[in-house]
Order: sequence, then structure tokens, then C-alpha cells
Amino acid sequence: MSSGMKRWILVLAATMAGCGSESNGVADPVGPALVVPVAYKAGEQGVLRVRTDGARDRLWVLSVNDLRIYDRARKQLIRRIALPSWSVARFICPPDMVLDGSGSAIVSGNAQAKLWRIDADTLEVKEREIRLYEREQWDVGFGALTLVADGSLLALSSTGGWLWNVNVDAGTARLWNWGTPLLNACDLTHIE
Repeated sequence: MSSGMKRWILVLAATMAGCGSESNGVADPVGPALVVPVAYKAGEQGVLRVRTDGARDRLWVLSVNDLRIYDRARKQLIRRIALPSWSVARFICPPDMVLDGSGSAIVSGNAQAKLWRIDADTLEVKEREIRLYEREQWDVGFGALTLVADGSLLALSSTGGWLWNVNVDAGTARLWNWGTPLLNACDLTHIE
């Protein structure tokens, strides 16, 4: 393995290490049945991912049912968003969510090669099917996502452990050809 490749893997591992959960108590003003627990963690109550936008003081919570955006200072729900055509497959790597430089969220689908982008300012949702370049016949979605320093989006397939370089605007993904797939296909923190 080349030193450049090792550097990319270390960057990915360091980035993904912070993709777990955050502890932020946020009350949902809709009603007591929808109160977000104080220790809100991925894996609890159907929560898949929790991300913080420090610049806007927002908490983004992706669950199996929807995406919720909270105002952390006011401790209230800003918006609940149902993602169009959203489904979550069990027994494979879960979907992921990253926040880009503008504070917008990018959400992966783990059952299909799809991404959703939620604009940080308008909260408008755009669904994008992703064509797997030279692997169009593959029926895979994406699990782990990471944005690298140059702004590129890398996505790990939800099955098989293949790493993809995704062009969200073009709706394409190219296999990042650096050898064999990752054996630990759901995260990039335990690469040997």
C-alpha cells in the first residue's frame, strides 16, 4: 500500500471516528411523546445518525422514519422532514449523514444508490439517484460517508465494503480503485 493511500485511509478513519453520537437534550415542541432524550445517541429509538452544525447551532437527527433539525439554543424543533422514497434496509450497514461546508446535510440511502441533500438555509430536499460508473448492474446503497479536504464525497457501499468517489451534482460515483474492498464494511475506523 502506497504512503498516499495510507494517508487517505488515516484521514478517512479520523473523520469517521467522530461519526457516532452527540449528547444534546432537545425538547420536541410537538408533544411529550416526541421528546428527544437527554443522551441522544445513534442506535437509540431508531436514531441512525446525529450531527451538529456549530455555525448555525443546529442539531441534525436522522432516524429510520425522518430527519429532524433542532435549534440547540432554543431547544426546539425547527423542521421534521420526510425524505422522499426513503427506506432503510436492515442487516446491512446503516445510512449515514454528513454536513457540508455550507451546513447542508447529505444523507445516504443504504438500500439504493441514492443521496438526499437538505439545504441548510431553505431546508429544501433534493433527491439524487447515483449511477455507479462501470458498475451499473450492482444493486448497492451507501453506508458511511465522509467529505475530504478537497470537498470530494467518499461513500462506502452498505454491502461489500467498496469505496466510491461520488459526484453529487453529476449523480455519478466511481469506484475508488485501490485494491480489495474493506472487510469492516460499515465504518472506516478499523482498517488494518
